[in-house]
Amino acid sequence: MYRRLFFLFPDRKDAKKAVENLIQENISIKQMHALAKPGINLEGLPVCAPNQRRDMHTKIENTLWNLNLSLFFVALFILVMSFISSNYFVMFGSLVVMIATYWTGYHYLTKPTIHLSGFHAAFQHNEILLMVDIPKDQVSRVEHIISHKNPSASEEGISWTPSDLSMNV
Repeated sequence: MYRRLFFLFPDRKDAKKAVENLIQENISIKQMHALAKPGINLEGLPVCAPNQRRDMHTKIENTLWNLNLSLFFVALFILVMSFISSNYFVMFGSLVVMIATYWTGYHYLTKPTIHLSGFHAAFQHNEILLMVDIPKDQVSRVEHIISHKNPSASEEGISWTPSDLSMNV
Protein backbone atom coordinates (compact mmCIF):
# COMPACT_ATOMS: atom_id res chain seq x y z
CA MET A 1 0.00 0.00 0.00
CA TYR A 2 1.45 3.34 -1.05
CA ARG A 3 0.80 6.80 0.31
CA ARG A 4 -0.16 9.64 -1.98
CA LEU A 5 1.17 13.02 -0.89
CA PHE A 6 -0.56 16.16 -2.16
CA PHE A 7 1.25 19.46 -2.70
CA LEU A 8 -0.08 22.68 -4.20
CA PHE A 9 2.13 25.08 -6.14
CA PRO A 10 1.30 28.60 -7.27
CA ASP A 11 2.78 28.11 -10.76
CA ARG A 12 4.40 25.66 -13.17
CA LYS A 13 7.94 26.90 -12.48
CA ASP A 14 7.72 26.04 -8.77
CA ALA A 15 6.07 22.68 -9.45
CA LYS A 16 8.75 21.81 -12.01
CA LYS A 17 11.48 22.69 -9.52
CA ALA A 18 9.88 20.35 -6.96
CA VAL A 19 9.74 17.54 -9.51
CA GLU A 20 13.43 18.07 -10.32
CA ASN A 21 14.30 18.04 -6.60
CA LEU A 22 12.43 14.77 -6.11
CA ILE A 23 14.12 13.19 -9.15
CA GLN A 24 17.53 14.19 -7.70
CA GLU A 25 16.50 12.36 -4.52
CA ASN A 26 15.77 9.15 -6.51
CA ILE A 27 11.99 9.47 -6.59
CA SER A 28 10.83 8.16 -9.96
CA ILE A 29 8.93 10.51 -12.22
CA LYS A 30 6.45 7.66 -12.70
CA GLN A 31 5.45 8.17 -9.07
CA MET A 32 4.48 11.81 -9.65
CA HIS A 33 1.34 13.24 -11.20
CA ALA A 34 0.53 16.90 -11.82
CA LEU A 35 -3.00 18.20 -12.17
CA ALA A 36 -4.49 21.62 -12.85
CA LYS A 37 -7.63 23.01 -14.39
CA PRO A 38 -7.91 22.69 -18.18
CA GLY A 39 -5.92 25.33 -20.03
CA ILE A 40 -3.06 25.52 -17.52
CA ASN A 41 0.32 24.73 -19.07
CA LEU A 42 1.78 21.60 -17.47
CA GLU A 43 4.72 21.27 -19.88
CA GLY A 44 7.67 19.59 -18.22
CA LEU A 45 5.53 18.09 -15.45
CA PRO A 46 4.43 14.46 -15.13
CA VAL A 47 0.79 14.83 -16.17
CA CYS A 48 -1.71 12.55 -14.47
CA ALA A 49 -3.57 9.80 -16.28
CA PRO A 50 -7.21 10.20 -17.37
CA ASN A 51 -8.40 7.93 -14.53
CA GLN A 52 -6.64 10.16 -12.03
CA ARG A 53 -8.10 13.31 -13.58
CA ARG A 54 -11.60 11.79 -13.29
CA ASP A 55 -10.80 10.86 -9.67
CA MET A 56 -11.56 7.17 -10.21
CA HIS A 57 -10.35 6.33 -6.70
CA THR A 58 -13.24 8.33 -5.28
CA LYS A 59 -15.75 6.68 -7.60
CA ILE A 60 -14.46 3.21 -6.75
CA GLU A 61 -14.42 4.09 -3.05
CA ASN A 62 -18.02 5.34 -3.11
CA THR A 63 -19.22 2.30 -5.06
CA LEU A 64 -17.55 -0.14 -2.67
CA TRP A 65 -18.85 1.75 0.35
CA ASN A 66 -22.42 1.66 -0.98
CA LEU A 67 -22.13 -2.05 -1.78
CA ASN A 68 -20.81 -2.69 1.72
CA LEU A 69 -23.71 -0.81 3.32
CA SER A 70 -26.24 -2.55 1.10
CA LEU A 71 -24.83 -5.96 1.96
CA PHE A 72 -24.95 -5.11 5.68
CA PHE A 73 -28.62 -4.13 5.55
CA VAL A 74 -29.59 -7.14 3.42
CA ALA A 75 -27.86 -9.35 5.99
CA LEU A 76 -29.67 -7.49 8.78
CA PHE A 77 -33.01 -8.10 7.07
CA ILE A 78 -32.18 -11.79 6.62
CA LEU A 79 -31.09 -11.96 10.27
CA VAL A 80 -34.44 -10.60 11.45
CA MET A 81 -36.39 -12.91 9.13
CA SER A 82 -34.37 -15.95 10.18
CA PHE A 83 -34.86 -15.02 13.85
CA ILE A 84 -38.62 -14.91 13.30
CA SER A 85 -38.57 -18.27 11.53
CA SER A 86 -36.07 -19.78 14.00
CA ASN A 87 -33.63 -20.74 11.25
CA TYR A 88 -30.43 -20.60 13.30
CA PHE A 89 -28.10 -21.63 10.50
CA VAL A 90 -29.20 -18.70 8.29
CA MET A 91 -29.23 -16.44 11.35
CA PHE A 92 -25.59 -17.33 12.08
CA GLY A 93 -24.57 -16.83 8.44
CA SER A 94 -26.17 -13.41 8.21
CA LEU A 95 -24.58 -12.42 11.51
CA VAL A 96 -21.15 -13.41 10.14
CA VAL A 97 -21.80 -11.33 7.01
CA MET A 98 -22.85 -8.34 9.14
CA ILE A 99 -19.72 -8.60 11.27
CA ALA A 100 -17.54 -8.88 8.16
CA THR A 101 -19.12 -5.83 6.52
CA TYR A 102 -18.86 -3.85 9.77
CA TRP A 103 -15.19 -4.77 10.14
CA THR A 104 -14.48 -3.93 6.50
CA GLY A 105 -16.18 -0.55 6.81
CA TYR A 106 -14.43 0.27 10.06
CA HIS A 107 -11.05 -0.79 8.68
CA TYR A 108 -11.59 1.26 5.55
CA LEU A 109 -12.68 4.38 7.45
CA THR A 110 -9.40 4.43 9.34
CA LYS A 111 -7.49 4.94 6.06
CA PRO A 112 -6.72 8.57 5.22
CA THR A 113 -8.40 9.69 2.02
CA ILE A 114 -8.32 12.93 0.07
CA HIS A 115 -10.60 13.62 -2.86
CA LEU A 116 -9.71 15.83 -5.79
CA SER A 117 -12.99 17.68 -5.39
CA GLY A 118 -11.41 19.34 -2.36
CA PHE A 119 -8.98 21.16 -4.66
CA HIS A 120 -11.61 22.90 -6.76
CA ALA A 121 -10.92 26.34 -5.25
CA ALA A 122 -7.17 25.95 -5.73
CA PHE A 123 -7.66 24.99 -9.37
CA GLN A 124 -9.81 28.10 -9.86
CA HIS A 125 -6.82 30.14 -8.68
CA ASN A 126 -4.62 28.43 -11.32
CA GLU A 127 -2.66 26.43 -8.77
CA ILE A 128 -1.01 23.15 -9.71
CA LEU A 129 -1.48 19.98 -7.66
CA LEU A 130 1.43 17.57 -7.50
CA MET A 131 0.64 14.07 -6.26
CA VAL A 132 3.53 11.82 -5.24
CA ASP A 133 2.97 8.08 -4.72
CA ILE A 134 5.55 6.57 -2.38
CA PRO A 135 5.92 3.71 0.09
CA LYS A 136 4.82 4.50 3.63
CA ASP A 137 8.38 4.59 4.97
CA GLN A 138 9.38 7.44 2.62
CA VAL A 139 6.61 9.90 3.57
CA SER A 140 8.63 12.01 5.99
CA ARG A 141 11.61 12.08 3.63
CA VAL A 142 9.56 13.43 0.71
CA GLU A 143 7.75 15.93 2.95
CA HIS A 144 11.14 17.14 4.17
CA ILE A 145 12.49 17.50 0.62
CA ILE A 146 9.50 19.51 -0.55
CA SER A 147 9.22 21.73 2.53
CA HIS A 148 12.92 22.63 2.61
CA LYS A 149 13.64 23.01 -1.10
CA ASN A 150 10.29 24.45 -2.22
CA PRO A 151 9.02 27.10 0.19
CA SER A 152 6.14 28.03 -2.14
CA ALA A 153 4.67 24.54 -1.83
CA SER A 154 1.63 23.99 0.33
CA GLU A 155 1.36 20.52 1.85
CA GLU A 156 -2.26 19.41 1.47
CA GLY A 157 -2.28 16.01 3.10
CA ILE A 158 -1.76 12.30 2.68
CA SER A 159 -4.01 9.64 1.26
CA TRP A 160 -3.51 5.99 0.54
CA THR A 161 -3.30 4.45 -2.88
CA PRO A 162 -3.04 0.76 -3.68
CA SER A 163 0.34 -0.10 -5.16
CA ASP A 164 -1.14 -2.83 -7.32
CA LEU A 165 -4.19 -0.97 -8.66
CA SER A 166 -2.88 0.79 -11.73
CA MET A 167 -4.66 4.12 -12.04
CA ASN A 168 -1.75 5.55 -13.95
CA VAL A 169 -2.78 4.44 -17.42
